[in-house]
Amino acid sequence: MAQKSDTTVGEFAGLEPELHAQLPNFELFFRTFGFKRVHGRVFGLLVLAGQPLSSREIADALELSTGATSTTLHDLAEWGAIESEFDSARRCHLHRPVGNTLSIVATVFRRREQVVFKKFRGAAESTLEYVVERHGAKDPRVLTLRSIISSCEIAEAVMQLVFSSVERALGDSESVLAKAVSAALKVGLAVPARLAGPDARSRAELAARVLEKLDDEGRAARRREVRP
Repeated sequence: MAQKSDTTVGEFAGLEPELHAQLPNFELFFRTFGFKRVHGRVFGLLVLAGQPLSSREIADALELSTGATSTTLHDLAEWGAIESEFDSARRCHLHRPVGNTLSIVATVFRRREQVVFKKFRGAAESTLEYVVERHGAKDPRVLTLRSIISSCEIAEAVMQLVFSSVERALGDSESVLAKAVSAALKVGLAVPARLAGPDARSRAELAARVLEKLDDEGRAARRREVRP
């Protein structure tokens, strides 16, 4: 995680108002999957900033405490959503979102859903033990609890198989899935060559284009819903 970088990154000037207005969308998305709002807000900032940011820059931009910023960055790193490297010129670690967001989704789904099923299965096992001890193995609740336990075990095994397969496929540029995703992205968003550059301004402009397209699609979907 901690690596030295020879590339000097300038001080962050802050998000443009149009990009800053999109942060609540990241908050909502992360909350949907059980994270806190701050996780989505920090991740959104790193996505839209167009350059890696220091902890201080993140805290200042989002008006967060040093502790909250540090904890959030640690959590995002644990889930594989961000990566960090040491900037020798600025003498601090800089943080950026990982490039393969599909891998993030697969990792988050697998880990978080497995935790949910594991906790539910554990609760069912404890309840089953209590019911059998107090009311006997023929109690009608025993069959249902055993079914819940079996279902959780099957669900965990299936998720592990599916997400492991997805991660392997995405990691292989020659796989059918990787090619399909790449083709879908190319068809779904035409990116002018000037926006594909490596500099911060190009990445910020590209992010704005993506958000503009998403907003257009959202408005079109709402118009379809209200048509008689």
